[in-house]
Amino acid sequence: MNKLKISQVQFQASHIPSLNAEILEKSFNKTLKFKPHLICTPECSNIITNDKNYLISNAPYQNTCPVLKMAKDFAKKNKVTINLGSLLLKVKKQRKLVNRSYFINNNGVLEKTYDKIHMFDVKINHKEKHQESSLFQAGNEIAYAKINTIKLGMTICYDLRFPSLYRKLAKKDCTIILVPAAFTRPTGKDHWEILNRSRAIENNIFIIATGMCGNHHMKRKTYGYSLLVDPWGKIVNITKNKPYILNSTINLSDVKKIRKKIPSLKYE
Repeated sequence: MNKLKISQVQFQASHIPSLNAEILEKSFNKTLKFKPHLICTPECSNIITNDKNYLISNAPYQNTCPVLKMAKDFAKKNKVTINLGSLLLKVKKQRKLVNRSYFINNNGVLEKTYDKIHMFDVKINHKEKHQESSLFQAGNEIAYAKINTIKLGMTICYDLRFPSLYRKLAKKDCTIILVPAAFTRPTGKDHWEILNRSRAIENNIFIIATGMCGNHHMKRKTYGYSLLVDPWGKIVNITKNKPYILNSTINLSDVKKIRKKIPSLKYE
């Protein structure tokens, strides 16, 4: 497999998981004309809110999440691989939630999960601060999935600011790294594009960065601007801050070509 067709579903999620399952299913159906091998969604694909108590009360468990069930059924029915960028979920006998990415193969089988390693504990300005570690249990293992022989590294949002994670995935021979996100507007405007391009250039890798967009429950706002970057750091495709399906075809042989030109991975 040398060419890969990717549909990135950028959407404005609600605080109701069942409604997000409906929104995403409609979007997934719209991708079918393009016939993608892979459909990607953003971070917080099942629920998004600024209200911690609401989130704790309303986040589902993995086995009751309507978005996960819908995606597995859709993948099986339509023979397409799906990366649910992340779902916010309760875990039995655990006080904290998880922020977990799901890789579902084209038979509808859950092939790989990844729990966000780097917690978003920041103070952006006097109005906006986040303390993800107070709500979520951080992951501690890198993860990659496969489509045929293609390795795809799994990351989530704030992970983007930690180059060593991307290096480890590149060293595992990933040719693509997935970056689902719900970036804030201030940091998105200043850092989103340049960080994604930097990770692509450093590792001679394709970056598929799928962002949440719009205004959400309890005044949560996200940046959008989903993009796909090639191993030279060039933006192949990008959208703005509105719901949109970004369809791209990439040539995977570009990774080998560029790693031959600049073999920096060999020297570290």
